[in-house]
Amino acid sequence: MPMPTLADIDDPRPSRVRGFAVGAAVAVPIGAVFLWFAIGVLPQLILDSAVEYDARLRQEDAYMQSLCANISKETIDRDEQLCECVLAVEYPALDCRAPFMDWSLERMDERCADETTHREALSFCSCVDAIGDQLEGLDREGKEAREIIQRYENCTALDDALYLPELTELVPDA
Repeated sequence: MPMPTLADIDDPRPSRVRGFAVGAAVAVPIGAVFLWFAIGVLPQLILDSAVEYDARLRQEDAYMQSLCANISKETIDRDEQLCECVLAVEYPALDCRAPFMDWSLERMDERCADETTHREALSFCSCVDAIGDQLEGLDREGKEAREIIQRYENCTALDDALYLPELTELVPDA
Protein backbone atom coordinates (compact mmCIF):
# COMPACT_ATOMS: atom_id res chain seq x y z
CA MET A 1 0.00 0.00 0.00
CA PRO A 2 1.45 3.38 -0.94
CA MET A 3 2.35 5.86 1.69
CA PRO A 4 -0.49 8.36 2.37
CA THR A 5 0.30 11.89 1.41
CA LEU A 6 -1.04 15.26 2.47
CA ALA A 7 -3.36 15.26 -0.59
CA ASP A 8 -4.99 12.05 0.63
CA ILE A 9 -5.82 13.62 3.93
CA ASP A 10 -7.55 16.54 2.22
CA ASP A 11 -9.36 14.30 -0.30
CA PRO A 12 -10.37 11.06 1.46
CA ARG A 13 -11.31 7.91 -0.50
CA PRO A 14 -14.96 7.71 -1.55
CA SER A 15 -17.24 5.48 0.48
CA ARG A 16 -17.89 1.98 -0.85
CA VAL A 17 -21.37 1.83 0.63
CA ARG A 18 -23.02 3.16 -2.55
CA GLY A 19 -21.38 0.46 -4.73
CA PHE A 20 -22.25 -2.23 -2.23
CA ALA A 21 -25.88 -1.07 -2.12
CA VAL A 22 -26.19 -1.09 -5.94
CA GLY A 23 -24.59 -4.55 -6.11
CA ALA A 24 -26.89 -5.89 -3.43
CA ALA A 25 -29.93 -4.34 -5.12
CA VAL A 26 -29.06 -6.22 -8.32
CA ALA A 27 -27.77 -9.48 -6.82
CA VAL A 28 -30.48 -10.14 -4.22
CA PRO A 29 -33.42 -10.34 -6.70
CA ILE A 30 -31.38 -12.42 -9.14
CA GLY A 31 -30.29 -14.71 -6.31
CA ALA A 32 -33.86 -15.00 -5.06
CA VAL A 33 -35.12 -16.00 -8.52
CA PHE A 34 -32.31 -18.54 -8.88
CA LEU A 35 -33.00 -19.95 -5.42
CA TRP A 36 -36.74 -20.18 -6.16
CA PHE A 37 -35.97 -22.05 -9.39
CA ALA A 38 -33.32 -24.31 -7.83
CA ILE A 39 -35.37 -25.19 -4.74
CA GLY A 40 -38.97 -24.97 -5.92
CA VAL A 41 -39.24 -25.55 -9.65
CA LEU A 42 -36.30 -27.73 -10.68
CA PRO A 43 -36.92 -30.62 -8.26
CA GLN A 44 -40.60 -30.68 -9.24
CA LEU A 45 -39.69 -30.83 -12.94
CA ILE A 46 -37.32 -33.71 -12.27
CA LEU A 47 -39.87 -35.60 -10.16
CA ASP A 48 -42.67 -35.09 -12.69
CA SER A 49 -40.43 -36.34 -15.47
CA ALA A 50 -39.37 -39.36 -13.41
CA VAL A 51 -42.98 -40.21 -12.53
CA GLU A 52 -44.00 -39.95 -16.19
CA TYR A 53 -41.04 -42.11 -17.26
CA ASP A 54 -41.80 -44.69 -14.57
CA ALA A 55 -45.46 -44.87 -15.61
CA ARG A 56 -44.47 -45.38 -19.25
CA LEU A 57 -42.02 -48.14 -18.29
CA ARG A 58 -44.67 -49.89 -16.18
CA GLN A 59 -47.08 -49.72 -19.11
CA GLU A 60 -44.44 -51.17 -21.45
CA ASP A 61 -43.65 -53.90 -18.88
CA ALA A 62 -47.30 -54.91 -18.72
CA TYR A 63 -47.61 -54.81 -22.51
CA MET A 64 -44.54 -57.01 -23.08
CA GLN A 65 -45.44 -59.48 -20.33
CA SER A 66 -49.01 -59.82 -21.62
CA LEU A 67 -47.78 -60.30 -25.16
CA CYS A 68 -45.32 -63.00 -24.14
CA ALA A 69 -47.75 -64.71 -21.76
CA ASN A 70 -50.12 -65.21 -24.68
CA ILE A 71 -47.56 -66.35 -27.25
CA SER A 72 -48.87 -68.99 -29.62
CA LYS A 73 -47.68 -71.08 -32.55
CA GLU A 74 -48.92 -68.40 -34.94
CA THR A 75 -46.95 -65.63 -33.23
CA ILE A 76 -43.81 -67.46 -32.09
CA ASP A 77 -41.76 -66.52 -35.15
CA ARG A 78 -42.64 -62.85 -34.80
CA ASP A 79 -42.26 -62.54 -31.02
CA GLU A 80 -39.67 -65.16 -30.08
CA GLN A 81 -36.63 -62.88 -29.85
CA LEU A 82 -38.49 -60.31 -27.73
CA CYS A 83 -40.08 -62.91 -25.46
CA GLU A 84 -36.76 -64.67 -24.80
CA CYS A 85 -35.61 -61.47 -23.13
CA VAL A 86 -38.93 -60.51 -21.52
CA LEU A 87 -39.51 -63.84 -19.82
CA ALA A 88 -35.95 -63.98 -18.49
CA VAL A 89 -35.88 -60.67 -16.59
CA GLU A 90 -37.88 -58.94 -13.88
CA TYR A 91 -38.14 -55.49 -15.49
CA PRO A 92 -38.35 -55.97 -19.26
CA ALA A 93 -38.91 -52.29 -20.06
CA LEU A 94 -35.41 -51.57 -18.74
CA ASP A 95 -33.55 -54.77 -19.54
CA CYS A 96 -35.14 -55.52 -22.92
CA ARG A 97 -35.21 -51.98 -24.29
CA ALA A 98 -33.31 -52.71 -27.51
CA PRO A 99 -35.30 -55.83 -28.52
CA PHE A 100 -38.57 -54.07 -27.66
CA MET A 101 -37.69 -51.03 -29.76
CA ASP A 102 -36.71 -53.30 -32.66
CA TRP A 103 -39.95 -55.26 -32.28
CA SER A 104 -41.99 -52.02 -32.02
CA LEU A 105 -40.29 -50.61 -35.09
CA GLU A 106 -41.26 -53.71 -37.08
CA ARG A 107 -44.89 -53.47 -35.90
CA MET A 108 -45.06 -49.77 -36.79
CA ASP A 109 -43.50 -50.46 -40.16
CA GLU A 110 -46.33 -52.94 -40.79
CA ARG A 111 -48.96 -50.40 -39.66
CA CYS A 112 -47.47 -47.59 -41.75
CA ALA A 113 -47.59 -49.81 -44.84
CA ASP A 114 -51.33 -49.04 -44.95
CA GLU A 115 -51.75 -45.93 -47.11
CA THR A 116 -54.54 -44.44 -44.98
CA THR A 117 -52.54 -44.83 -41.78
CA HIS A 118 -49.49 -43.38 -43.50
CA ARG A 119 -51.44 -40.25 -44.48
CA GLU A 120 -52.94 -39.83 -40.99
CA ALA A 121 -49.55 -40.13 -39.27
CA LEU A 122 -47.35 -38.72 -42.01
CA SER A 123 -44.40 -37.47 -39.97
CA PHE A 124 -44.34 -40.55 -37.72
CA CYS A 125 -44.58 -42.99 -40.62
CA SER A 126 -41.97 -41.05 -42.58
CA CYS A 127 -39.66 -41.29 -39.58
CA VAL A 128 -40.28 -45.05 -39.30
CA ASP A 129 -39.70 -45.46 -43.05
CA ALA A 130 -36.43 -43.53 -42.85
CA ILE A 131 -35.18 -45.74 -40.03
CA GLY A 132 -36.29 -48.84 -41.92
CA ASP A 133 -34.39 -47.66 -45.00
CA GLN A 134 -31.25 -47.14 -42.91
CA LEU A 135 -31.58 -50.66 -41.49
CA GLU A 136 -31.84 -52.37 -44.88
CA GLY A 137 -28.96 -54.73 -45.43
CA LEU A 138 -27.66 -54.43 -41.85
CA ASP A 139 -27.43 -57.21 -39.30
CA ARG A 140 -30.05 -56.27 -36.68
CA GLU A 141 -27.74 -57.53 -33.93
CA GLY A 142 -24.83 -55.32 -35.00
CA LYS A 143 -23.75 -52.16 -33.23
CA GLU A 144 -24.64 -49.87 -36.14
CA ALA A 145 -28.16 -51.33 -36.39
CA ARG A 146 -28.70 -50.98 -32.63
CA GLU A 147 -27.70 -47.30 -32.82
CA ILE A 148 -30.14 -46.73 -35.68
CA ILE A 149 -32.93 -48.56 -33.83
CA GLN A 150 -32.38 -46.25 -30.82
CA ARG A 151 -33.50 -43.37 -33.06
CA TYR A 152 -37.00 -44.88 -33.14
CA GLU A 153 -37.61 -43.27 -29.76
CA ASN A 154 -37.42 -39.87 -31.51
CA CYS A 155 -40.25 -40.98 -33.79
CA THR A 156 -42.47 -41.87 -30.83
CA ALA A 157 -42.12 -38.31 -29.52
CA LEU A 158 -43.78 -36.85 -32.63
CA ASP A 159 -47.29 -35.43 -32.30
CA ASP A 160 -48.87 -37.90 -34.72
CA ALA A 161 -47.11 -41.00 -33.33
CA LEU A 162 -49.07 -44.22 -33.47
CA TYR A 163 -49.57 -46.30 -30.37
CA LEU A 164 -48.56 -49.91 -30.18
CA PRO A 165 -51.23 -52.24 -31.53
CA GLU A 166 -53.72 -53.70 -29.10
CA LEU A 167 -52.87 -57.18 -27.88
CA THR A 168 -56.08 -58.49 -29.42
CA GLU A 169 -54.69 -57.49 -32.83
CA LEU A 170 -51.38 -59.26 -32.19
CA VAL A 171 -52.48 -62.36 -30.29
CA PRO A 172 -55.54 -64.07 -31.75
CA ASP A 173 -56.73 -65.61 -28.45
CA ALA A 174 -55.88 -62.75 -26.05
